[in-house]
Amino acid sequence: MRRRRRPVPVLELLEATLPELRRGLTESAARTIAYELFEKLGYGAVAVTDTHEVLAFVGAGADHHGPGDQPIRPVYEAIARAEPLLAPLGIRTECSNAACPLGAAAVVPLLLSDGPVGAIVAYATAGSPLDEAAVETLESLGRQLSAQLQLSELASATTTALQAQMEPHFVFNALNTIASFIRTDPERARRLVLAFADHLRSRLARPGEFITLEEELHHVQSYLELEQARFGPQLQVTVDAADDALAVRLPPLLVQPLVENAIKHGKTDRPLHVIVRARVWRGRLRVTVRDDGRGIAREAIDRVLEPGVGEGTGLGLANVNLRLTAHYGEGVRLRSFPFGTVVRLEVPV
Repeated sequence: MRRRRRPVPVLELLEATLPELRRGLTESAARTIAYELFEKLGYGAVAVTDTHEVLAFVGAGADHHGPGDQPIRPVYEAIARAEPLLAPLGIRTECSNAACPLGAAAVVPLLLSDGPVGAIVAYATAGSPLDEAAVETLESLGRQLSAQLQLSELASATTTALQAQMEPHFVFNALNTIASFIRTDPERARRLVLAFADHLRSRLARPGEFITLEEELHHVQSYLELEQARFGPQLQVTVDAADDALAVRLPPLLVQPLVENAIKHGKTDRPLHVIVRARVWRGRLRVTVRDDGRGIAREAIDRVLEPGVGEGTGLGLANVNLRLTAHYGEGVRLRSFPFGTVVRLEVPV
């Protein structure tokens, strides 16, 4: 029976694969790509590989082909050339199963900035031949998926660079605060050392891996423990996160820099109150950081999200805005008043 090909829903397919590709060419991303191409484009079978093995396989022949297999030889050739390849014999010369239904194959490499990272392989079957239009569609989608992977690569590289940064004044103040408690309150000094170590570990998290909001707020609490030891009753922070919000996964170091920014730029000679609120609303996680500090000057409000604007080397609004835009296409939302600032970020659940 011939598989019916409907008009190519390119935007629908790209939308389905984007959330997974934000993390790179993982096994989960490969499964999503293979399934979406098989279901929406009508190929006989689809495989997604890295440079060494098959990561996902969907369609005809799945009874004896699957993840962990060695890619067919045309995959290595397409990766070496970094260009699409049509293999008329496909897998026939390599498969020992006499009943294998797979025929010709179209191979499209998936490219990062420094070269191929894997490939998409679309197989023909008796019911779903590879015509010229099907090959052209695959090549076009390969370019689009490569662009998504390169965007993920940029976001990860940005995260790596930002995680390596540490505000020198914060380090100096934290160590001085810990030192001041060593003699007067050794137990609290010990807790602060552990909090400082946890804060450092959060900066060394692997950038390609998303974390839950619960993990992110744990790092926020470690940071706050150091700052509240320093400011005492002059700093009051409330964290209010719904249970369903805590399980949402997001890139690391998105919320902590917003809290740090609120304290660093909002603190005056009067007590500072900061409220961190997280809710899931209409399929999106919304995190709001609100303070009642001195606010942002009107002449600076339009430029504060630009990279390079502001003081110090800490992770500030501009850097969080840059990473959010790289991952999701939308940055932070900012409002400031004479007595306070509200910063909001949203990520899809």
